[in-house]
Amino acid sequence: MKDELEALRVSIKALIDETDKLISDGKLEEAKVKQVEIKKLQEQAQVLKAQAEAKAAEDKMSGELKAQQLEKENADLKAKLKDPVRLEGLAGDISALETDTKGEAQKATYQTRYGTIDAGVKAVLSDLYGSEFNYNQARDEQMKAFVKYIRLGENRLTAKEIEMLTPKWNNIILRPDVIKSELEAGRSVAEIKATLVEGTLDLGGYTVPEDYRVNIISRLVGNTVVRKRARVVTTTRDAIEWPKLEGGNTIYTSAVRVTWVQEQPASATAASTNPTFGLYRIPVHTVMARTDFSRNLLEDSAFNLQETIAGLFAEAMAVDEDNQFLTGTGGGTPRGVLAGRSSGAEQTPETGVTAVVSGNASAVTADGLLDLVYAVAQQYRNSAAFAVSRTTQRDLRKLKDGNGRYMWQDSIQQGQPPALLGYAVDESESMPTIAANAYPIIFGSWLGYLVADRVGMSVERVTDSTLVGQNRVALFARRRLGGQVIEPWRFAAQQMSV
Repeated sequence: MKDELEALRVSIKALIDETDKLISDGKLEEAKVKQVEIKKLQEQAQVLKAQAEAKAAEDKMSGELKAQQLEKENADLKAKLKDPVRLEGLAGDISALETDTKGEAQKATYQTRYGTIDAGVKAVLSDLYGSEFNYNQARDEQMKAFVKYIRLGENRLTAKEIEMLTPKWNNIILRPDVIKSELEAGRSVAEIKATLVEGTLDLGGYTVPEDYRVNIISRLVGNTVVRKRARVVTTTRDAIEWPKLEGGNTIYTSAVRVTWVQEQPASATAASTNPTFGLYRIPVHTVMARTDFSRNLLEDSAFNLQETIAGLFAEAMAVDEDNQFLTGTGGGTPRGVLAGRSSGAEQTPETGVTAVVSGNASAVTADGLLDLVYAVAQQYRNSAAFAVSRTTQRDLRKLKDGNGRYMWQDSIQQGQPPALLGYAVDESESMPTIAANAYPIIFGSWLGYLVADRVGMSVERVTDSTLVGQNRVALFARRRLGGQVIEPWRFAAQQMSV
């Protein structure tokens, strides 16, 4: 009887796990069938348990005492069988018949999925969200609730799931790497919490789990020119403050210099320097993206919802990102390297990037290109690259040396990525095309550009009267982003002659 009861427990556990997956995949009808099977098995287990307990007590009872005890147990058993079986939410409800095996297996799953969190970050998590907060479980449940919302809409969410996705500070479950970077920047737990509270006041929609937001952001790298080479930071704030070194030139980044002295310097100030520090304030702006889906497609459990949506949003965001980081004006958007670059001034006040005149108003020239490269100091050229449009890259490929040979000939023959004068060439349709007084080429090290990703992203599922009639659902993603040149001496821009 004991073996029989254990077998039932194993079967119940397996069915509960299977039911959770069906609900997560949107197969609600199949899940209901499994729930009925679970109820039947639980009833059998209750009967077996009662019989086992009765048999164990049988040796200690006799006569009327035994009869009374059996009658009481039968009454209790009947009362238990009248209670409904609860399977709440996506995670399921662990019945009293289950052992600690599922809990241990879940811990192992979380560790495999999310990794190990060091003690310092754990302490901060406890202080930030409360000692009773189950961090990895919350991440897992929030992701499942988010997927359910996208598939089935708000009306199919439970009260608990709506609570998990409602924009508020403690629903932005920060990743360990973000917490660590914030602490290293000198921010306290109170400051982190305060900025999260402020950042969710106008978030709107439903909170996107941070793990999913990072998944989308990571996909941007392969589709963008700037992000893959720039200095990228993640913040909980509405603006990034970055040190601005002043007093430098094309060789030195600041006023700090080296002085050689004798054993006894002529004066106490012989080796003194006077570095001057300013401060860049890089605001974090708001950007939205939209994509439409067939309702049937969203409800199809075989459709890989997470991967498809992440790919579509990443594609749209990548195109827009490059546009802003390269040419954005900074008026409610990130400030691009070419921001305000519309005249023949040697430097643009907004960015300080040096302009190098090409010598021709309608065509790139080899001399102009060489002047551009050598406008950047040697120590920054090691990590430099060109950024050009498709048509500009075409024209660059046509450049020939004094012997009539294509300057890119060797690179093309070897099947290597595009390279010109030994430097990589990145193509972006966001770059200006060749025209008089335009700036079609940027050359430099993108470590001089800072990209600020703010934690917190929301998605709103919209089905208005028009969309319903077309059997479609619109998804709006909302995120926060900033960008600005922080080390202009790393860049130079090619200006076509007037």
